Amino acid sequence: MRHVLDLPEISSRNYRATAGDFLDPYEQQLVASWTPHFPEVELSFEPAGNWERKIPVYKPFDTEDSFLSAFYLEGGPFDHRQILGSLLGMGIERDKIGDIAATDDGAYVFVKKEIANFIAVNFRKVGATPIRLKEIPALSVPEIEEDWNEAAAVVSSMRLDAVVRAVTHKPRDEVKGLVAKGLVKVNFKRAEKTHDMIVPGDMISVRGFGRIKIFEPLYRTKKDKVRFQYGTLNSR
Repeated sequence: MRHVLDLPEISSRNYRATAGDFLDPYEQQLVASWTPHFPEVELSFEPAGNWERKIPVYKPFDTEDSFLSAFYLEGGPFDHRQILGSLLGMGIERDKIGDIAATDDGAYVFVKKEIANFIAVNFRKVGATPIRLKEIPALSVPEIEEDWNEAAAVVSSMRLDAVVRAVTHKPRDEVKGLVAKGLVKVNFKRAEKTHDMIVPGDMISVRGFGRIKIFEPLYRTKKDKVRFQYGTLNSR
């Protein structure tokens, strides 16, 4: 984040566009909150559209410069974790990789343009499965709707620890330990307290389990407990 803070100053001083690495939605909010301090440059996030991970781009003037590349992988089906694991196994840093959108017969991957040549030359397998790799314009990547497996659970209250226990079936002490180690996030922000209250629309991520999205509405049972609908994200 310190690096991102330097970018608008560099852009203004050198009169050229600058860009950071991929940020999650919470980090994007932080960056956007700092932008008014640099009125001489314009902030945008790429790729445009309903994508999760985006790079901040600062421009002192209108320009068509792009800092993104995208690839289409044929040879699937693959899931998100398989592809990400293979890329990280090549020594690529996580913040150089954007969203990974899997399809029935392949997947789309956003990356920083600075590593596109490396990927084009070296990325040949996902796990042990050979792939055919094609670089494509970032703007041509179709938005793919997320696939949530829906279910319901009942808790005494919508405390973070109670919700995570109900969905993951992990014991209380394990959930408490995950929160203490920073392995649980709510809306992409590290959860600090097990007793934080969860509301409809919140998304919880639990390391080693995945994502949990809370849907509306909540129901109160006859025994004064809360019944809530949730979804777990299908990794494909």
